[in-house]
Amino acid sequence: MPRALRSSLVLGAALGAAIGAQLACRGAHAPATARDFNLLLITADTVRADHIGAYGYAKVATPSFDRLASEGVRFAEADSPVPLTLPAHCTILSGLLPPRHGVRSNGGGRFPDAPATLATALAAAGYRTGAFIGAFVLDRRFGLARGFDRYDDDIPRERVADLDAERPGRVVADRALAWLEERSQKPFFAWVHFYDAHAPYDPPEPFRTRYAGHPYDGEIAEVDAQVGRLLAELDRLGVADRTVVAVVGDHGEELGEHGELTHGLLVYQPSLRVPLIIRAPGVLPSGWVVPTPVSLVDVAPTLASVVGHPFTASPATPLDGHDIAALLARRQSPPAEDLYAESLFGTSFRWSPVFALRRGDFKYIDAPRPELYDLSRDAAERDNVLTDRPAQGKQLAERLTTIIEKGKSAGTPVSLDEEARAKLRSLGYLAGVTLGTNSSVVGRDPKDAVVLYRAFEDAHTLLVAGQLTEARARYERLVQDDPGNPVFLGQLAEMDRRSGDPRRAVELYRRAAAIAPEDRDVRYNLAVTLEEAGDREEAFTALQEAITLDPGRPEAHNALGVALALRGNLEGAHQQLVQAAELDPHNARTFNNLGNVLRDLRRPEEAEQAYRRAAELAPDYPDPLNGLGTVEVQRDRPAAAVPYFERALALAPTQHEIRLNLAIAKGLSGDRQGAIVAFQDFLARTKGNHEYQDQRQAAEKLLAGIQRPTSENAER
Repeated sequence: MPRALRSSLVLGAALGAAIGAQLACRGAHAPATARDFNLLLITADTVRADHIGAYGYAKVATPSFDRLASEGVRFAEADSPVPLTLPAHCTILSGLLPPRHGVRSNGGGRFPDAPATLATALAAAGYRTGAFIGAFVLDRRFGLARGFDRYDDDIPRERVADLDAERPGRVVADRALAWLEERSQKPFFAWVHFYDAHAPYDPPEPFRTRYAGHPYDGEIAEVDAQVGRLLAELDRLGVADRTVVAVVGDHGEELGEHGELTHGLLVYQPSLRVPLIIRAPGVLPSGWVVPTPVSLVDVAPTLASVVGHPFTASPATPLDGHDIAALLARRQSPPAEDLYAESLFGTSFRWSPVFALRRGDFKYIDAPRPELYDLSRDAAERDNVLTDRPAQGKQLAERLTTIIEKGKSAGTPVSLDEEARAKLRSLGYLAGVTLGTNSSVVGRDPKDAVVLYRAFEDAHTLLVAGQLTEARARYERLVQDDPGNPVFLGQLAEMDRRSGDPRRAVELYRRAAAIAPEDRDVRYNLAVTLEEAGDREEAFTALQEAITLDPGRPEAHNALGVALALRGNLEGAHQQLVQAAELDPHNARTFNNLGNVLRDLRRPEEAEQAYRRAAELAPDYPDPLNGLGTVEVQRDRPAAAVPYFERALALAPTQHEIRLNLAIAKGLSGDRQGAIVAFQDFLARTKGNHEYQDQRQAAEKLLAGIQRPTSENAER
């Protein structure tokens, strides 16, 4: 979008009074009364504007949002440029539209290293900076950690039974509050991200009961409560009058309108219109509502200007967003701008992308069957008036094309391991995320495919609920209805893997790879499924090919490290696992595998460090505790090993190898009776289990050796 002219003239009072309104252009700056104020940016994921009390919704109590609206500026119409968490946050923090920053889908790219952001600008200005993240979709690997002294994305990644992909807003708020307590002479910039309102909706008490039957509203009430905790802390610390607070939704939620249950596929207003409120004590007016529609691309430049530190993407590159701080300070509405929006999510399924441009009350949607809506009389976007207003539709279409082409960016690729994909799927981002970045795909219109997508969401719900038979039947039907859809094929393959049929899964992954040869995830999944099917040689080759295609995938290096260790190549395994840990320093399983290899290389001190790192990352992961026990036995300190084995066994009572290790450690430490009981327990629990045949034979010999002296003494 064209930037407005920045005026550098110093006007006399009379002249300024006469023509000040004409010079109230975007880019002018507010008086520096808020310079070096603190800044608290709260992003409320998946919150629709029309489900907030201050926006006229009476079915949920949102006292914190409402308080901010009464004490600050509320934007009546604020639109997201994309109904997906990661690209929307990239825009909120950078002032760049998705075609410029290149992040077009969740997990499908990484925010580039070059452009400045609100965090890098304020860090350079001397601010203490901290981010507190509610969901894996904003993990540091996606590029938004740059500029933050602390980027708290400590979401457990290695729970054996449950791949947690988010954490409650209460935990996020706790982390943020603890950071705010760390007093400093520097002003602070804190970004706090609440993910609670995202599906599935399961609010905590008291909101679960209070909003029974309306769980989405209950989740919003919980977010509001956490916002209230942050505001109370600012009051308690005595910094509220020097802190700018901004609350913004990243995107909305369809809630069944236009056929979509959640968000991501379509670009109608329920997915785009979000709350935006800015409170700047003594700087911005209180209780004022801005009627002009604005885009979230304006958030970063405006907030930076309010606190006196405006920035650009780079010295030679302007932002897409506009600084409207001076206008807000003078209680002047910003001029109308064209609001851009997109969704490339459908391209993951080989459906078409959709783009939108809103100019005032008119909104044009570019799709295989284009649409034009007059929002002033058709807020629900039901009456397509394109045939009645072809000239207007053409103007908006041409402007939309200019924005797309001018800023077209391939983005920075990011590698996702299988666990990361599982986390994104658990968050509801079900598609092949590395495919959802192609704006040139021409396929089925998403508004026509929404029936298939809804069926896909239903299948996923059954999968999460553990109803595998029903889920598999749904995926089978989806593949029949859309056989060229690589996502449906991949999900059906995943079902076959879970149900113990890796060979059919291999066949399905091969079909998906033929349809989408550029999909690095399909290639990786094919490799690991070949391993599960027993085709180890082909799997080993496929894994090497997957790494050649995608050298930045940490889980591929981890898998290759395990394969090399099984082949006896411990040095090669060590190399691969070190690389995996460097690529993803938060993966507990990688550090546990590294500990195993270092232990077998007879490097116990380094093995202990790796195991301790794994246990720190995932406190309820039993394997590193078992590893620490084996290291102590290796050091000839069996008594020290016993507590580790006992803790590991408490976490995983069905991992009978740990029980055997415990028996051995007790025997070596002189606890003869304890060893006998542990060996007997192991043998009883593994009776009839052919998987433990070799270990049972060893255990029987060891038990006999321990018991023999007692029998001989009794005979004497």
